[in-house]
Amino acid sequence: MVWQARLTDDPATQAYLASLLSAEEHARLARFQQLGDRQRFLLARGLLRLLVGAFLNTPAKRVGFGCGPFGKPFVVPVAGAPSLHFNVSHSGRLVLLAFSPVHEVGVDVEEVRCDQDWEAVARRVLSCEEYREWVRLNPEERLDAFFRAWTRREAGLKAVGLGFSSEASAASDSGIALLDLELREGYQGAVGWRSPERCCV
Repeated sequence: MVWQARLTDDPATQAYLASLLSAEEHARLARFQQLGDRQRFLLARGLLRLLVGAFLNTPAKRVGFGCGPFGKPFVVPVAGAPSLHFNVSHSGRLVLLAFSPVHEVGVDVEEVRCDQDWEAVARRVLSCEEYREWVRLNPEERLDAFFRAWTRREAGLKAVGLGFSSEASAASDSGIALLDLELREGYQGAVGWRSPERCCV
């Protein structure tokens, strides 16, 4: 299940979301220098607490989070409540939150932008096969295609709890199911989950 939300400038909404945060989250929020970064963190963390709390039948403010060995956050188990896996991503004015009661899950969203030499980035981060397919596209198709491939790769890596690196990429190549997301114009996104059925293929 994937939820999406847009940044809001409404003071009442922001105040309510801020009231749900822990002391550690407030400290993190205060360290952001840019307004957009503060808004993205506040929206993502506040909504995360609301949705996880609703699933676990626990007050949002009392939801506990921990971090795995590679920094991937997880929900601290609640006695008698079902397990829940989640992942969060944000870019531009869009926030995505993915949940699964069964599988480890990863989600990624990127605002499509032409602010750097993406061909050089593509050569570095795409696999040889992905890059060969990418350069065969018409030039006007390449930007969207690059961000589509990027978000697929990142969602897969996040599903296995790893960062985006050439060493980690191989770890996401098996056992991960990936799905492109239909988002508002100007954004590309994908969700990935660790699928036992794919592992056995």
